[in-house]
Amino acid sequence: MSDYFTMVCPTYIENWSSDLYNMSISQIDVPLSLAEVNVLGSNIKGLGQYFSEAGQPIDQIRKRLEAALCHFPDGAFVRLGSRSAKDSLYVQHYGLRITNAYAAIKMLTEASARVLFDLLLARRNHYCPHIFVRQWMEIPAWAEFRCFMKDRKLVGISQYDCKNLGHCPEIAEHTERIRVAIERFFERFKESSHLDDIVFDVFAIIHKEESNVSVEIKLLELNPFFPKTDSCLFSWSCDSDFDGSFRYIQK
Repeated sequence: MSDYFTMVCPTYIENWSSDLYNMSISQIDVPLSLAEVNVLGSNIKGLGQYFSEAGQPIDQIRKRLEAALCHFPDGAFVRLGSRSAKDSLYVQHYGLRITNAYAAIKMLTEASARVLFDLLLARRNHYCPHIFVRQWMEIPAWAEFRCFMKDRKLVGISQYDCKNLGHCPEIAEHTERIRVAIERFFERFKESSHLDDIVFDVFAIIHKEESNVSVEIKLLELNPFFPKTDSCLFSWSCDSDFDGSFRYIQK
């Protein structure tokens, strides 16, 4: 498990360079102490028995989250630096947009196996994790792309949600613009990255002004360059499959 942690820890948001941080969404960092890891973990519904401090109040974490949320009056996306609690029961019922600290705590503690695993992993490795409060942005599912960097070379770009969405006319309409925008983004990304091999997720914002159309790229998250990371429309079984192409589901 320590080898796994060594692999994934550098991808956590709190370990990004300042340049990578600035290439992403506006966000507030809320660091946790190891004691707070136990407090947060003990509040995970149905799974808190894995932590000590069972039943301890979570007020201090809630206050710091409330202060962070004040920066985003239109709502925020709250996640660990490692990954989100998108498997949370709260998310299934109420969605991802958070407007108050009570909801943020519920999102993180409503039976999320992802949060449970990451908090246990952090505790086992004596690591203090972070919570990030990110400015809420409406990101269409078609606009997310998974990119692959090997030896600081862009070896693949894939439509992210290729299992549920199928063909997306928005991608088809702007294919070349999106590809060029990601390649330009990558020139800055590769200089800013603290890792030579990485899988990085981005999203595209299409700007239309009269007859002019432009594409802006923002960084979402990093993942290790290894087979446990979803390869989307590429395959880990063959190195040569990462041929630098831009892949999306066509008609």
